[in-house]
Amino acid sequence: MSFRNIMTAIAVFSPSVSSAALSATLSHHSSHAHHYPGAGRPGTRSGSSVRIASAPARPRTIRASGQEEVSVHAHTRTFEFNREQHEPGSTTFLSAQTLQERHVTNVLDLQQLVPNLTIQSEGGSSAPSFYLRGIGMQDYTQNNMPSVMTYFDGVAYPVASMSSGMMFDVSSVAVQAGPVGFTHGLADTGGEVRIESNAPTKTFHYGVNEDLASYYRSKTTAYISGLITSNLQYRIAGQTLQGGAFRFNRDTGQKIGNANVGALRGRLAWQPDAKTNIDLIGSWSMDRSDATASTLLEDLSNPAHAGRDSNIYATSWSLNPKFANLVGISPKSIPSFNNVTWNIALKGNRDFGFAHLKTLSSFSQQQRHEYVDRDALEYRSGDTYFAGNTNVFAQQVILEGKPLLKGRFHWLAGLYYNRVRSFGANWFDMTDYTGYFRETSHNQPQQNFSQFATLAYDITKKLNLQLSLEHQSDDRQLVGDTINQYYFQNTAAQLKQCGGYVNCTTSRSYARHGSLTNQFSGKVSLSYQFNRNILVYASVARGVKPGGFATNTTVSEVQVEPFKPEWVMTYEAGAKTEFFDHKLRINGTLFYNQYHDKQMLGSIVIPGVPTAATQEGIPGMYSMYVNVPHSKTWGTEINIAAHPIRGLSFSQNIGYLRGTYTDYQQVDQQAVAAHYASTGRYASYVTSFNGSDMGMPKLTLSGSASYDTLPLWRHYKLNFEVNYSYRTQQNSLQPRGSGLYVVPSYFLLGASVTFRPLNNRWFVTAYASNLTGRRYLTVVSTIATTSLTAVSGDPRFVGGRFGFDF
Repeated sequence: MSFRNIMTAIAVFSPSVSSAALSATLSHHSSHAHHYPGAGRPGTRSGSSVRIASAPARPRTIRASGQEEVSVHAHTRTFEFNREQHEPGSTTFLSAQTLQERHVTNVLDLQQLVPNLTIQSEGGSSAPSFYLRGIGMQDYTQNNMPSVMTYFDGVAYPVASMSSGMMFDVSSVAVQAGPVGFTHGLADTGGEVRIESNAPTKTFHYGVNEDLASYYRSKTTAYISGLITSNLQYRIAGQTLQGGAFRFNRDTGQKIGNANVGALRGRLAWQPDAKTNIDLIGSWSMDRSDATASTLLEDLSNPAHAGRDSNIYATSWSLNPKFANLVGISPKSIPSFNNVTWNIALKGNRDFGFAHLKTLSSFSQQQRHEYVDRDALEYRSGDTYFAGNTNVFAQQVILEGKPLLKGRFHWLAGLYYNRVRSFGANWFDMTDYTGYFRETSHNQPQQNFSQFATLAYDITKKLNLQLSLEHQSDDRQLVGDTINQYYFQNTAAQLKQCGGYVNCTTSRSYARHGSLTNQFSGKVSLSYQFNRNILVYASVARGVKPGGFATNTTVSEVQVEPFKPEWVMTYEAGAKTEFFDHKLRINGTLFYNQYHDKQMLGSIVIPGVPTAATQEGIPGMYSMYVNVPHSKTWGTEINIAAHPIRGLSFSQNIGYLRGTYTDYQQVDQQAVAAHYASTGRYASYVTSFNGSDMGMPKLTLSGSASYDTLPLWRHYKLNFEVNYSYRTQQNSLQPRGSGLYVVPSYFLLGASVTFRPLNNRWFVTAYASNLTGRRYLTVVSTIATTSLTAVSGDPRFVGGRFGFDF
């Protein structure tokens, strides 16, 4: 039955509803049924702001002056993110319900839901590295801007590690492939992940959600929201995550991997008048979890010492007491984090009639202290301690104009500025390998000033043209980059004199270096709305990401030279469609990227025997960022959603990606390692990787099926849900790598059953993730020539969730 017929029936059987109210309601519905808000308009497209999923269906009340109220209950299940369906682009949107069903607790989990997205932990640290459509950057020390930017409530985090610990009380997530930065924030090549928290409500609500699972894992989330005054609302939410350790020390059996995370967020929304909205958001999180321990694939420095771990959850570590004393931690410490991140943001929106003014001011800070054993051995050859202190001030101003020329011309212009101050220090214990501790430290002040504008014109009622332009000036410095060598002393006299270690005379400070990026990005997009259910679009875009510095282990002047900005030319075409009266939705896109000067963590070799320093530095193979002159990626993404019958729904994401280096010459790490193993000397071997595959998963699949039963005992219902994800093999560590250098493909299956009342006030869920108990790896890494390691994925978790929402 159509909406108009329903309303007519109500009018016939409910004379208390006035004809004026009915006419107004029908007029309102008709305008929304045939108008596509945001289609082709810069101020309402997905890149401008995240459109959150609407709340669960509630009774709609129709009021007429002096009349009684009539409630209309809608039971038909509809698709989410309907506004975005009329906006060109291939952004993937995830609702709060989807995030909960798929057990998303941090940004790393998003890769199991979004096509062609890979997010990996760097060396067991809290730092994530993002790759979207093959565009991304590996940055262990977190002093460079990521190729995929993360936003929380509109605040850009130019340091990826700051994005961990915030995934709670979330209303939606949007993942948009690049280039981006034409309507807000920072320009980037790979894209962005936008996370929006729940806003304060004008009615009183509160709720608690508890999740208990295998390995003593627990997650508790709570919130309270409501009115302070008629024009001032609040929301306070918090979360704690504990337990979950399933990895163990192969020598002692000690467990490692327990979570210990706490977070709080507070929001105030104020409407001083009918044209002004002000939103104050403050958040804080502390992470004192165990580090993500790796499993050993191969001991490269001593192949006879240990083979591959038969159990992928096995690992090992051994903290040197002298190293613990040097970095200031307990000698009994196990690999773990001690990180604190907080942010405060003030958002404003003012309607001036001719335009809307939007402002955002924010200050964020993170303090990182992380002890990680990167070699998965009891030997002291890859123990790492990282300390960092980063703060970011940002200011954004956007002016979004009212439509001109009879509503056909739309415009948006804005400014963005950030000021970053970052200190970082790395300590490495390599006493069982080279005989010394190494410390590198640096300061990195930087600032970015960007200007952007987007213009859109409705050539016809169905055809829209959009032009975007962005300019950014990014200035960053590397100051006080210093390396200290602490040699282990063998004699009792030296130990007494030096306290167990001594500052080596090879200590060296490097000159100040600068990196300036001053470039333009742009985009041209054309879209055509055939009818209310079919939109096609095509775009061409150029995106730029600033240059930066390598600060991991500085042993040579060449390592502190800045690397160049990277830039990409992207060609994309796609369609968004719905069929069978909104029962089937199919969205698809094709893309092709010309990737120039890709910033990649490569290697440098200082030849010789690593027992004495040369003029160039200490012989060895060291990480160093390089610019790959040219590469290309291409592929497709398809999203399918269906509600074929009442209560039954399906979703399916398909991502296919191919990437090839077309101009790339680099150190062959395996050849260098083989030469060192046979001769005890380092020698440089350079090979061409032209034509080599870039190593990202070629196929990423995810999907789910859900069924809501008919009402049980008139007031309750059951939901049965099953989900899966699949990723083909990955080899991003070394081009043409094989064998242990490859992350094998894997398939994960999950399922749940939920019992709840029809009013959704409470629920009880039983679930299982990795239902088949698949043992799989998520990333492979190497510590110079010490060891080849991998991070294992989660085992089977069986658990239950329960909660209430009033």
